Amino acid sequence: MSKIAIISDPHANLEALIRVLDDIEDHSVDEIICTGDLIGYGPQPQECCDLAREREITVLQGNHEQGLINIYHLQGFNQPAKDALRKTRAMISDETYTWLVSHPKSLVRYGCRFVHGLPPDSVTEYLWKHEHSLEQVFPTYPEQVCFVGHTHDLMRFTYGKGVCSERLPLPEGELQLDPTLRHLVNVGAVGQPRDGNNAAKYVLFDTETLKLTVRFIQYDIQKTVDRILACGLHRGFADRLW
Repeated sequence: MSKIAIISDPHANLEALIRVLDDIEDHSVDEIICTGDLIGYGPQPQECCDLAREREITVLQGNHEQGLINIYHLQGFNQPAKDALRKTRAMISDETYTWLVSHPKSLVRYGCRFVHGLPPDSVTEYLWKHEHSLEQVFPTYPEQVCFVGHTHDLMRFTYGKGVCSERLPLPEGELQLDPTLRHLVNVGAVGQPRDGNNAAKYVLFDTETLKLTVRFIQYDIQKTVDRILACGLHRGFADRLW
C-alpha cells in the first residue's frame, strides 16, 4: 500500500509551499509528486526549488518550466507572464535552471499517471478545453487514475464503457473513487488557486483503497503579496492571490 501527496503549481509562492509541506508531514506519505510549475508568477523561485529538492519531491515539467527553455515556448505566454519568466531566469542559478528544464513531461508510478496539462503528456493543454471531448482523451493512456494541474482549479472526471462524465466537483475532504471507473483528477494549485477559494490546495491519495483526500491550507498571503510587489513582478499576480 502506498499513500502519496500530489501538489501542483506552487508558482514560486514559498509561503504557500511551506505550509502545504508542513501539512503533508502530518500524513506520513511515501512520496510527494509535483505535476509542474514550481516557478513563474511568484517572487521566490530559487527558494521553492531548493525546498523541493531538500524534501526530495518528484517534480514534473510544467508549461512555465518549458517557457524557460527558449523563445519558441515563451511565445505561448501573455506579456506579464513572459516578463515574469524572464525575471525568474535571472533569480535562479544556472544549476537550478538545468534541473528545472530536465524534468520529464509525464510520469507513471503506483499504477497512476501524472502530467501537468493533459494526458498522456502535454504540459500546455488545459483540461477545461477538452472536457466535452474526453472520450477521445481517456483511450490515449491505460492508467486507471491520472492526476493533472495547470488550470489551478479543482475538478475531476470519470470514464467507463466509453462514456465520460460531466465535470464533477472536488470539495475539501475525503472522496472514495469508484474502482469500476477510470478517473482524471485536477489537483488544483498550491501557489495561485483560481477556484474562488484562496487557500492552497493539494490532494492525498491511497493507491490501494483509491481514497482521495483534498486538503485546503491557509497561509500568510500578505507576505507573498508584499514580496511580489517588492521584486517588481506584475501587480496582477499579487491581486489574484486574494
